[in-house]
Amino acid sequence: LYLLLDNDRKQIYLKKIYRVTEEMYKYSKIRSWGKQFLHNHQTTNMLALLVGTLVIDAYNEVQSNIWKQLVIDVMEKTMFLLNHVVDGSLDEGVAYGSYTAKSITQYVFLANRHFEINHFDNNWLKMHYWFYYSTLLPGFQRTVGIADSNYNWFYGPESQLVFLDTFILQNGAGNWLAYQIRKHRPKDGPMVQSTAQRWSTLHTEYLWYNAELIPHPPPDHGTPKLHMFPNWGVVTYGGGLPNTQTNTFFSFKSGKLGGRAVYDIVHFQPYSWIDGWRSFNPGHEHPDQNSFTFAPNGQVFVSEALYGPKLSHLNNILVFAPSPTSQCNKPWEGQLGECSQWLKWTTNDSGDAAGEIITASQHGDMTFVSGEAISSYSSSMKLKSVYRGLFLLNYQTLLVVDHIEKHPDSPISLVSAFFHNLDIDFKYVPFRFFNKL
Repeated sequence: LYLLLDNDRKQIYLKKIYRVTEEMYKYSKIRSWGKQFLHNHQTTNMLALLVGTLVIDAYNEVQSNIWKQLVIDVMEKTMFLLNHVVDGSLDEGVAYGSYTAKSITQYVFLANRHFEINHFDNNWLKMHYWFYYSTLLPGFQRTVGIADSNYNWFYGPESQLVFLDTFILQNGAGNWLAYQIRKHRPKDGPMVQSTAQRWSTLHTEYLWYNAELIPHPPPDHGTPKLHMFPNWGVVTYGGGLPNTQTNTFFSFKSGKLGGRAVYDIVHFQPYSWIDGWRSFNPGHEHPDQNSFTFAPNGQVFVSEALYGPKLSHLNNILVFAPSPTSQCNKPWEGQLGECSQWLKWTTNDSGDAAGEIITASQHGDMTFVSGEAISSYSSSMKLKSVYRGLFLLNYQTLLVVDHIEKHPDSPISLVSAFFHNLDIDFKYVPFRFFNKL
């Protein structure tokens, strides 16, 4: 369109872009998104600032260089931090992860094109494909909704997958998965993209698509597999498969706040430019260590809480009573950081919340996963262990085993488990035998 505009119209647009870019730069100095790494707002706004800067560059190089330096400084630190995230995940989950990754892929492309900065060997980028493939429920329409989420993705992920295939994978797997998602997109209902998100990555999808990469599924596609995200603390089974009778999906999460890399960086402080938790924002995470979801035959039976209040019981985890530090559901208390619209990560001991995957193994069609979540509960409850094991015995039967230990002087006498389903109400139906309960 630029070539078709007369000079007056070009000047109008230029002044507008300059004014908004200048405003973005000023806000980056005072708003939280200017300081919080690996957060969807920061990458999105920094990318917008960079695009404005590139436009202004030919007209006001001095001012452009100031803005450009800020973006490069922040985004290069972002890529440095992502190099620690070796499983390709993002702690904000798949939906918000697609939001963040949209801007990261665009930055990597622009940094290489305009500044000759090469990030194509980044560890996170090399594994990011599995963040889309292994989190997909059978049928290519819905993803595991860990952390704040809609039912799938906020942006893309076709654009991100095409980018990964063209610049990272170069094997056709990205084009194949993008095609499957595009082919199976819901036409109505809650899983349809909003109009604000539907077209915003279409241009990059076209720019990056490489038709010479013949769409081809990854090796061993078609066989249910266990996939572990060690940084995220998530295990999935049955991701990336078609919707057939025996294709079952389940997930299990027991990880550290912010993901293992960020959590360790905050606690061990290896980098002077990181100011503890003030440099991050895991507010879209949930109190969900030792949580699970289960979709036998591809039909969601036990689901996650998606985008809602941060209440522990909505994430299929154990809550205890009576607790002396109960806040929003007295006398019950769940995990650290619960009770608000966003997860609290800077109050009390919430910044130390952590779970751990203990076991993740598969033998034929049987799978066993377990985790320990004691560090995600308040020390006031004086618990010693909150251990959960999941046994997938066959494609319709998941056995959940909870093992709880407490100190002799623990005030806790009750435990409750609530299994959540967004689509169907669970109802207790009394079992009768010869007309007796």
